[in-house]
Amino acid sequence: MQDDYNDQNDRRGEFNSEDYRNSFNNDPRNDDEDSEKLDNTNNLIQMIYQAIADPKGYRDFFDLSKKRFKRFIAMIMFIVTLMVVGLQMIVFIVNVGGFSNFFRNKMPAFEVKSGELISDESFDIKMGEFRVLFDPTEETISVSKLKDGYTYITIGRTKVSVLTQGANGRYFSTFSQSIKSIFPNGTNNESLAKLTPAIYLALILVFILRMAIFFLKYWILSFIYGFYARGLNLATGNIHSDSEITRLCLVSQTLGIFLVNINKAVGTPVPAFLVSIIGIFLTLRRISLYFSNYIGDKGMSV
Repeated sequence: MQDDYNDQNDRRGEFNSEDYRNSFNNDPRNDDEDSEKLDNTNNLIQMIYQAIADPKGYRDFFDLSKKRFKRFIAMIMFIVTLMVVGLQMIVFIVNVGGFSNFFRNKMPAFEVKSGELISDESFDIKMGEFRVLFDPTEETISVSKLKDGYTYITIGRTKVSVLTQGANGRYFSTFSQSIKSIFPNGTNNESLAKLTPAIYLALILVFILRMAIFFLKYWILSFIYGFYARGLNLATGNIHSDSEITRLCLVSQTLGIFLVNINKAVGTPVPAFLVSIIGIFLTLRRISLYFSNYIGDKGMSV
């Protein structure tokens, strides 16, 4: 009888320890708790650091909810846009004492008469990645006056244009309108100063648009990097879905994105083409390092 009692206690002890732990770990509710804990402990700064410094830990990004992952990507795009556009624009606004002061006291006196811009002076000023050329001595400003690296807003006597440099190095017009179609007769410095609130609103919209363009650019690049990532995924037995591969390719670009745009923000001290090549290499390297967790190829490890 004593032996039977001891056997029952032994079996009860086994259930209370190992069986209970297994049942707890297999409970789907505990998976939700773990995911919630992951979401709460990984703030955006930690996620950015992990995206840059820990490619072998990219698995954590697959466990994030769609909302939290979108927030992470939005933060990356915000930082990049702030580096390239926002900071320099803020510095310009501070330096000129705001747009109202700029129009009244910094910009040459002008007035629109009979559909033409009349002024005795010209100016050339930089605003972040934009450069404004104001020269009423010419009907429209010649492309030969444009220098590399800026998006130009040219204001001549009769025409306003926005010109962007293409891949071949040549400038092309993305916007061109006559002075009279934009500014009614009688427009002068004081008229523009009164439009200051609308100009600030326009700058916010431009900032948001640039964020969207940056996202579109890196989403397209993630599709291209996806061919390489899917090849490695196939070698591991297709352990990841297409959506996870897309996340991997977006996250793995983080370091390259920052390097390319920091170089641009500080005036391109290193040739942009060279930095882009380095960014591509770093992205491919990070994808390889992540899959080395599963492939076990020594040549792909750190």
